[in-house]
Amino acid sequence: MKKLNVIIVVVMALAALDAGAYEGVSKYFVEENADIFNSIAVATRYELINNYGRVDQTEILNDLGTEESRVLVLEDEYMKIATSSAQTVELKLLHKSKRDTVIAVIETVATPYKDSRLTFYDSKWHELDASRFIKMPTFDDFILPSMPKNLRNDFVNSLMMTMIELRFEGDTLVAEFRANDFFMGDDFNTFQPYLAKKVVYIINKGTFKKK
Repeated sequence: MKKLNVIIVVVMALAALDAGAYEGVSKYFVEENADIFNSIAVATRYELINNYGRVDQTEILNDLGTEESRVLVLEDEYMKIATSSAQTVELKLLHKSKRDTVIAVIETVATPYKDSRLTFYDSKWHELDASRFIKMPTFDDFILPSMPKNLRNDFVNSLMMTMIELRFEGDTLVAEFRANDFFMGDDFNTFQPYLAKKVVYIINKGTFKKK
């Protein structure tokens, strides 16, 4: 019975492909081979796309058998997938020219603090040098010039790690430094007036410029 179910899923997927249902970011999601979705089999990726938008949409077990995956957002050039209860992945297509498509990928984990990684790939899923597209944000980008030097030193020395959450919002990339996750009680209130809530990057033809 299990084998029959797998065959049915594959046949349905192929039928959808014949109908030209997989274009844009969906196509790249299905074709991904850079180990981003190595816990989600190709047949499962088809099923996730087919389930999106259905009233009875449900999570689907990934190949690990213990975690569920679900497509949260699916547009022509952007999608967001919950690959597990602790990770989401965002794919966004960038067009530097008519013939040059770049895939920007944000992988965010919550363990429990949210931290993101931004990587870039060409249309064949070969990784590209991120410095070609963006100067990656660091916690220095969130410290306002008005912060006193001694307070800045206290702040930096108090950080055990740097957790920056990234997300796409339309044609912008939003970065948030989760500094408040590291401090207890009133400690964070001392630093908060000197910290930017978020840093926004404008995306234009594959390049990211700080707003």
